[in-house]
Amino acid sequence: MNEQIKARRRQLLLALGGSVASQAFGQVDPSATYPDRMIRLINPWTPGGPGETIGRPIADVLTKAWKQSVIIEHKPGANAVLGSAFVAKSPPDGYTILLGQTGPNTISPTVGAGTPYDPIKDFAPITQVTSAGLVLGIRAELPIYSIYDLIAYGRAKPGSLTFGSVGNGSTTHLAGEMLKALGNFEMMHVPYKGAAPVLTDLLGGQISMTFLNVAGIVPYMKGDRIRPIAITSLKRSAYYPNIPTIAETLPGFEVTSWYALLAPGGTPASIIEKIYVTVARGLREPGVANVYKEAGQELTLSTPQEFERSIRQEISKWSKLVKENKITAE
Repeated sequence: MNEQIKARRRQLLLALGGSVASQAFGQVDPSATYPDRMIRLINPWTPGGPGETIGRPIADVLTKAWKQSVIIEHKPGANAVLGSAFVAKSPPDGYTILLGQTGPNTISPTVGAGTPYDPIKDFAPITQVTSAGLVLGIRAELPIYSIYDLIAYGRAKPGSLTFGSVGNGSTTHLAGEMLKALGNFEMMHVPYKGAAPVLTDLLGGQISMTFLNVAGIVPYMKGDRIRPIAITSLKRSAYYPNIPTIAETLPGFEVTSWYALLAPGGTPASIIEKIYVTVARGLREPGVANVYKEAGQELTLSTPQEFERSIRQEISKWSKLVKENKITAE
């Protein structure tokens, strides 16, 4: 009887061992075959804006490295919240990636009713790609050449100034509200669905000014069609040192804008790492890096872990600023 029991135990152990082994061998790293089809890079703004300037080299780098098409798909609306929500609800398989930005990923969730996604749980951070201040560009016909001029003009002609933004709750909106509060003057906020229509109306005389990422406004600065009078970073840009900071007139003023890559929450860590390594290596190539330099963007290329910590810190920072300045989504 004892021998029969021992034999059965041996058979059971062998069966269990085989089961465990098959499970171990069955756990294939999902990044081993990734990608094996087309990838969509979602740009949550209108075509022709700074998002496309930032996203195009990324798509090109990934396409070249993986021999798979990476296409930029535009899904604008609600200050990039619509496109961001689309990615948040997409399958977490690495085939839908978001071109994220400060506004929809850290500011909009703290303003008004928030966003239809959780900025932490619904996204897997890949890397912060770039960072830059916003340029305050004035319509060339206006006699405004500095922040002092702007404040004086606004106080002398109440209700005459308007500023366009890429949407409620965006960095471009928040920058304007902060300037109004610190400068103690009035100007009306006009939200748009992206940088391209903002620029169209600014050039057409429908609005007085705008805050835009350097990447989107540089071509018009060079052509003297829009007058850059200040930048929102705490320090002057290394690329445009002649543009003063707003903080030089209003101490403490600072709004910086970054662009980044995020995947749907739950995307396997090995796929996130593969995207990060490929993007970081490709964008550091001199020819590619120069595209960002010419657009006034500083490459960051933080690791997924560093980027996640940064997102959490910024959400806390913007929540405090929104509450203290009573900024709404209206």
